[in-house]
Amino acid sequence: MEKSGDTESGRVESPKASQYRIVPERRIAIRPLSARAKKSPKDGGSDVPQLDLERPRRPWTAHPKTRSDMSANRVARPAHLRKSHMRPPVRTTLPETTEEGKLSVMGLDTQAMLGFTPQTYQLPTASTDLGQGVRTLVSDDQKPKTPKEGWAVTKVADSNRDSTPERSKKRHPSFETWVSGSPHDSDEYDTDLETDLLKKEEYPADPTGKSVYQDQCQRQGVVPVSFLFRHLGDRNLRMRHHYLGGEGTKPVAAALQFNTVTEALDLGDNYLQAEGAMYLARMMRDNTFIVYLDISNNFIKSSGAEAIAEMLEVNTTLKTICLAGNQLIDKDAYLFIDALRSNISLTSLDFSNNNFGEMAGVYIGGALAINDSLHDLDLSWNAIRGKGAVAVAEALYKNNTLEVLDLAWNGFGVAGAAALQQALRVNTKLKVLDLSNNRLNKEAAKHLCGGISQNFGLETLLLNLNPLADDGIELILQGLAKQESLRYVSLEEMNVNPTNYKTIKEMEAARDISILHGGMGGYQRYSSQASVLRVLSQFLREHRSQLTEACTLQDKDKSGILSTDELKVAFREAGLRLTNKQMSLLIDDIDSRHTGSVPYGDILSGKALGDFYDRKPSVNATVATTYSSRPGSGHSSFGQHVTVA
Repeated sequence: MEKSGDTESGRVESPKASQYRIVPERRIAIRPLSARAKKSPKDGGSDVPQLDLERPRRPWTAHPKTRSDMSANRVARPAHLRKSHMRPPVRTTLPETTEEGKLSVMGLDTQAMLGFTPQTYQLPTASTDLGQGVRTLVSDDQKPKTPKEGWAVTKVADSNRDSTPERSKKRHPSFETWVSGSPHDSDEYDTDLETDLLKKEEYPADPTGKSVYQDQCQRQGVVPVSFLFRHLGDRNLRMRHHYLGGEGTKPVAAALQFNTVTEALDLGDNYLQAEGAMYLARMMRDNTFIVYLDISNNFIKSSGAEAIAEMLEVNTTLKTICLAGNQLIDKDAYLFIDALRSNISLTSLDFSNNNFGEMAGVYIGGALAINDSLHDLDLSWNAIRGKGAVAVAEALYKNNTLEVLDLAWNGFGVAGAAALQQALRVNTKLKVLDLSNNRLNKEAAKHLCGGISQNFGLETLLLNLNPLADDGIELILQGLAKQESLRYVSLEEMNVNPTNYKTIKEMEAARDISILHGGMGGYQRYSSQASVLRVLSQFLREHRSQLTEACTLQDKDKSGILSTDELKVAFREAGLRLTNKQMSLLIDDIDSRHTGSVPYGDILSGKALGDFYDRKPSVNATVATTYSSRPGSGHSSFGQHVTVA
């Protein structure tokens, strides 16, 4: 290999990289860069030829590694297995003493600043070669005045890790601070987990929560709902079909955390979804004033159901909750087992119009057997059948509190009727049972006849839209003849033959009972409206004092007027047991103008029933009204006896 350059000028030029060739018969060794002669700065030249190339960099694998570059997942070898010559030296970051004999911590002249010598504490460790120690700047004779002054600045010596500035600036509580309390326990301490929680000090006293609602709408970028803002201070807040949405529910829930006026909240059909249900569930954990909550038809699904179930485990004031039409499935029913077991305040639960199937019936039946608070359970419009139907029926063996059970539009069939037969023989607390459209045939009617004839507590039985046929209806009437507590039986949309029609008329004439049926050959039928009003008329004659007391308790402002929701609660508290459909029909008949409020004095006196029959003379009724006035008072009381033929 030849060298190229200008020999006359004595200057040696570096050959190009492309001029190097590998000669087979002659091996040329190139010295590494570290062994080559360095260019002298004085003479500015060297006799060693230099390549005209950039200095190559070492690969990253050859760079010396520091402990900070090593992987955090590297498992350190135990101390007793390390080789002695490979153990790293102990690096201590304990305070050092300066030449003047003063202690220096983090560059501070602590002895001159604080006027005392810090004390040293040795931390007990598993191994003695770690060399850990803590020095604190708080002495025994100077106790901290506030928790913040008691936090000591320390340095920690760690034999396994390098001492970095971040590690050496730890703040450890002294003994005095530990006894007196941490500053993190104060109200000023906050974390990212509490950003959604509101502090009551931020807002002025407002029992309606309107100021909170406005502020939260502005923070969340949500347009306030004017209707909601106007009625936020009402005792009964009813806002349906407003498409509130999940984000729009957050300001509402925040406002209701401060609201101490609203007792009934109805947000049905507002598309709250799971997000809105979570906000409401979180609010209900703290709210102790709302006793009625309706979030039906809001598509909360499984995530929202889980939040509501967890809320029910801790809430102690809610009495009624409606979860109808929320697309709940079997696994969601499992979430409510613990809630129904531990909650002792909930009296009414509505699970209607969901997607519950056989396993949901098993879960609910097991929870119902151990529940001691529910009075009203609505499972209508689901698909509970088979083992689920049997489990719900068998729960009536042990349950001693349930009074209204709505099982309409399921699939109980013969198996469920057989389980109900055994339960009705034992249970005496159940007052209302709705088995409409449950595939009950003649065979199922035999089982129901056996259970009804030996039951002494049932007052209302609904068997609408079942394929009982004439033989099945005859069996049901035979059971009714032996049962004396039943006052209302519904066989709606089911025609009867002349024999059964005659039996019904004789039974109604012999005792106080109303049997609604589809008529004989399509005529001479009762209407649902007339039948429900007849039940109310009979209830007023027997339980007027109980209804008066219940209405008085609901009338907290002593105005003599109750809202429709308050009236429903008063009816239930007084003992009038009807299904949700029947109760709504009754309220609509009383509140004919749909004002949302009714003077309950007109109901107690019978005037409301008389006005209804005056408006609808097509309903065949005979109203006998008697007036009695107290001497010396301008008050008149009305007593009515309504007979529906």
